[in-house]
Amino acid sequence: MGKNSNKGSLKSLKDEQQVRQRPQVIFGTNDEYGAAHGIYEIIANAIDEAREGYGDKIIIDIKSNGEVCVEDFGRGIPMDWNDGEQKYDWELAFCTLYASGKYDDAIYAQSLGLNGLGLTAMQFASEYMIAESIYGNKKHIVNFKKGRPIGKMSVTDNDSDKQSGTKITFKPDPEVFVGIKKNSLPPEHYINLLRRQAMLHPGLEIVFNHEEVGHELILKYDKGIVDFIDAITEKPMMKTLNFVGSDMGTDDEELYPELYKVDMRIAFNFSRTASLTELYHNGSHLYEGGSTARGLENAITRAFTDHAKEVGKLTKADKFLFKDIESILVCVGSTDAPGNRTFFKNQTKAAITNEFIGRAFGQFVYNNIRNWLKNDKAVGDKVITEVLTNKKAREEADKVSKKVVQSLSKTVSFGDEPDGFFDCSSKNPLERELYIVEGKSALGSTATARFSSFQAVIAVRGKIINCLKEQLTRVLNSDIIIALFRVLGCGIEAKSKHIDNLPAFDISKLKYNKIIICTDADLDGMQIRCLLITMFYKLAPTLLKQGKVYIAETPLFEVTYKDETFFCYTEEEKEDVLNKLLARGVNMNKVVIQRSKGLGENTAQMMHESTMNPTTRRLIPVDYHDAPIVADTFNALLGDDIENRRMLIDQYFSLTEADID
Repeated sequence: MGKNSNKGSLKSLKDEQQVRQRPQVIFGTNDEYGAAHGIYEIIANAIDEAREGYGDKIIIDIKSNGEVCVEDFGRGIPMDWNDGEQKYDWELAFCTLYASGKYDDAIYAQSLGLNGLGLTAMQFASEYMIAESIYGNKKHIVNFKKGRPIGKMSVTDNDSDKQSGTKITFKPDPEVFVGIKKNSLPPEHYINLLRRQAMLHPGLEIVFNHEEVGHELILKYDKGIVDFIDAITEKPMMKTLNFVGSDMGTDDEELYPELYKVDMRIAFNFSRTASLTELYHNGSHLYEGGSTARGLENAITRAFTDHAKEVGKLTKADKFLFKDIESILVCVGSTDAPGNRTFFKNQTKAAITNEFIGRAFGQFVYNNIRNWLKNDKAVGDKVITEVLTNKKAREEADKVSKKVVQSLSKTVSFGDEPDGFFDCSSKNPLERELYIVEGKSALGSTATARFSSFQAVIAVRGKIINCLKEQLTRVLNSDIIIALFRVLGCGIEAKSKHIDNLPAFDISKLKYNKIIICTDADLDGMQIRCLLITMFYKLAPTLLKQGKVYIAETPLFEVTYKDETFFCYTEEEKEDVLNKLLARGVNMNKVVIQRSKGLGENTAQMMHESTMNPTTRRLIPVDYHDAPIVADTFNALLGDDIENRRMLIDQYFSLTEADID
């Protein structure tokens, strides 16, 4: 008889297995990022002590073997017998999910840790943990291994200079977090996290040691978020502003009739070269948005729109969008509220859902920005002018974006080909090739000389835009560039602060296995070749990285003797051919040497043999093996850094002087 019932198949995970087998439920993922979040949960407990005024220093050590030590100088985690729970406090803190001292606001008014999950879960998910807590002139130590206590708690007299505090030493378990032996996160991940915590808590000193850094790093901001914004803002448009406020309210009068207090801070500046918008609640980075993000965006947009209309810079029917302001805004906002009244989206604490906090923060931001714009007219007008410029650029970009999306979404079909394009008959992308040629005159000879079964040809007219110097909006307004990418079919990789809805780049949709740039061998041809390579570097660098782009060498000379024709691609090759003919006893007066004409003047036969026949042509793959060097070279030769370009030319001038002569 077959199984027709699953009776008795249900089972529950006990204690540490709840976390060890399903770490992603608590830590978001079960990889190195999950382990890093677990480390942050331990650090958060130390920060909560400092937030309450207990201890102004936290020490974090991370060793190359993965061991972590977090030490604070707070009150110490309670370890003694708990009559109410009939357990030791250390059992509640380290071995019991949803056991916490942060449910009572008398102990923690505003805490980052609040669910009673982080410390216990990380203990369960560690290969080992040593918990040391000092209070009442006693040192309490408990050891754990793979989620379970080892031996009894040790209690001794405190023989250290430290009066109170907690020290947690642990190692995230590679049996729980997949791949952490090979893929541990770099020290920068933790430095960025700790720098932001130091920023949010003025006067708190965070000491970070990491074996890969090689020296002790001390993070401290006496002025908090103002110091942080000043440190990261290049070319600020004004002095950083800082506002502080509070409000009382509730999220649901029926469920939560008792009002609670929310403290609010915002500091901001503006810059044409930097932008940042970050929000925090009780010290947790709200990188997934939530109610305060909605409140901030609506408030800033409304404040700027209302002011611009009031001073006659916007019509009544017009308005700004947040992206018009965001691109020049450097802003950090922070809210703090009682832990038991905070509704985090989940245990990763990347968003809050409190509607009252969102409304209160939004009104707080709106009022302060409106007052600033009214009272500081000179700076306010300068910022409004910049926002208006962004608005105009965004509207122009929207028009271009619609045109690009519409063009790239259309498949190339018979009767609807771009001007100057001849497709091939093969449907196999692994054998198809696309020749990009210079001008319609070259199109004629290459279209005739090609293998029409697998070689397509498209002509570009004149010199295309320098994609490295021009804004993406103008680049994508080029009919030539859009026609080319429509033919390629793989989309565009480039991103812009004004254009965010381009068809996603997908190399699997590329219709050609080889993209071959074919230009004249003169200076103009070389420049067009450089501009085309720059276009791929800017708009679709993956095509370069995966070796899809080639340069077709075109001969400089044709050496003819009777019915023999030799194609020579360099001066040296020409001399070599002449020497071989001379060695054969050829009368050199009967040898015709002709400098190669432009592609458009070459015969189809000559183009076929020298440039298009896979058995006789010469293709140079465009190499892309060292991204930093590639980026530096492109920026130096084709970017805006004129001085760097001048230095590069001076450096290599002696190597090219003979060619110039």
